[in-house]
Amino acid sequence: MNFFAIQVMTGREDDFIELFSKTRPDQPLYNIKKKLKSRRRGKVVFLMNCLFPGYVFFQYPEDKPSAELIRIFRRTRHFARVLPATDGIKPLSDRDSEIIRHLLSFGREIGSSLVSFDENNRIKVIQGPMMGLEGRIIKVDKRKRRAKIKFEMTDSPITFDLGFEILEAVKDKAEDTAKNAAKEMAEEAGH
Repeated sequence: MNFFAIQVMTGREDDFIELFSKTRPDQPLYNIKKKLKSRRRGKVVFLMNCLFPGYVFFQYPEDKPSAELIRIFRRTRHFARVLPATDGIKPLSDRDSEIIRHLLSFGREIGSSLVSFDENNRIKVIQGPMMGLEGRIIKVDKRKRRAKIKFEMTDSPITFDLGFEILEAVKDKAEDTAKNAAKEMAEEAGH
């Protein structure tokens, strides 16, 4: 199965899916969303946003969707084009398809990943949607607990933020315990 991307009016992704589904309920469309923790007036709230604003994805068994399917896409309100161009439709590359498949494996709503930081302050993903995307992380904001990830879809760079929770390093706590024990032993030997 090949993945394809449809460009729609930004903010109308769910409307497009709803309208299209009335005509073709047998052809699922995917609008991947992210759930991010944010602060509003000092309170923690969860925001649900599109991971790829203005894009909807679908799978099709052939290298090009049928003429009938393309006609239905074009007639559905909020449609812009099938990437890279409606007249020259191509499936997403294997690399892009693998990322979409990976993200969809966490459901249509992506939550936070569990991460830790090594002694050089590099991020290490332990579990969650960012697993396997470490090489694509271009920026980390520890305070907001967000990582900016960059990849290219149909040769156009796209960046998006994903949330993370920090797992406190167990090794650091063990080292602190060992240091405290050594200090106590030295104090006892000195008395």
